[in-house]
Amino acid sequence: MRDAEPVRPRVDEVEPLPSWAVWLGALGWWLADALISVSQTQLLQRIGELKVVEGALWRMSLASSLLWVPITVMCLRLSERVPLARGHLRRALGFHVGALLVVVLGRATFVVLTQDLIGWYERTPQVLDVLAQSVVNNLLPFVLLTAGAHALGLARRAHVRQRRADQLQAQLAQARLQALASQLRPHFLFNALNAVSSLVHVDPDAAEKMLARLGDLLRHSLESHARQEVTLREEQQALAPYLDIEQTRFGPRLEVAWKLGPDVLDARVPYLALQPLVENAIRHGLAPRAEPGRIEISAEREGDVLRLRVSDDGMGPPASGPPRGGGVGLSNLRARLATLYGPRAVLELRAGTPRGAVVELRVPLHDAPGGARVAA
Repeated sequence: MRDAEPVRPRVDEVEPLPSWAVWLGALGWWLADALISVSQTQLLQRIGELKVVEGALWRMSLASSLLWVPITVMCLRLSERVPLARGHLRRALGFHVGALLVVVLGRATFVVLTQDLIGWYERTPQVLDVLAQSVVNNLLPFVLLTAGAHALGLARRAHVRQRRADQLQAQLAQARLQALASQLRPHFLFNALNAVSSLVHVDPDAAEKMLARLGDLLRHSLESHARQEVTLREEQQALAPYLDIEQTRFGPRLEVAWKLGPDVLDARVPYLALQPLVENAIRHGLAPRAEPGRIEISAEREGDVLRLRVSDDGMGPPASGPPRGGGVGLSNLRARLATLYGPRAVLELRAGTPRGAVVELRVPLHDAPGGARVAA
């Protein structure tokens, strides 16, 4: 299960809408708006409520509506890049107010420059009158466009969050099944039960303790556990039955050392993150050797990062060629890390000094709700 591949960046962020879809959608919407405006005006003409020259009507409707196409695209892109999010509301409002001023001034300038061509007014008005009319005509449509763009963004982000939550649940279920499968491996159970049978007559208390720990291990794997993260203290407690069984099996050949600072015991870590790392060290690092071996599990903070390290003084990673072991547990862990933390999480394997291997996991440091606060 040795694996040295890095954690891939998370890809759950909302991707910008394709440019072709944005432009095509905006064009279709505003062409439809122009047709509706022309139809309504023609209806008013037929009933004698309004008199407009047909050519001027089409020029004004099409020019006004088509001018909204780039503005619509701008509103969508602005909502993607500067959403009205908590903590950045003032900055986002500043950008949107600036965009509104650009729209008001831009459309007023367009009307002034194209007055002779399109004939917006019967007589050329004063610039200030055009500007005031631009505020009246464009304020509400711009606000509605911006609100719609943000609503679309919220809906897309909610969809991505739900998809991410479903993905995490599937990965957690897979991790739980893999943990159970590793504990139900025929050779693991055979070795554990064989150790129990050997201890029954020699050390009944040790045999009874090993059977109890085996039951704890299997029960913990079958528990319904919906949390994606647990405290480091809980993760240590979940790993304890497995280590007790292996220490009973290997006897003096296996020494386990924990080095967990009290300031990180309430830090949150991915559920079932340590077990595949420790199992990897025992199966591929220490089990093939006849000499005694040592596993050290440590955790420390480094700024706003929690650094977890599992090291052994066993066989070490292969110098060349593919890593030993199936890599399924670590592959699942890597996928969960990418979904939970994105590029902020790192999982790497390297050779130990002077021998053995070190697997290091780095995740963002945050404590459990209601737990002791991680010291800054």
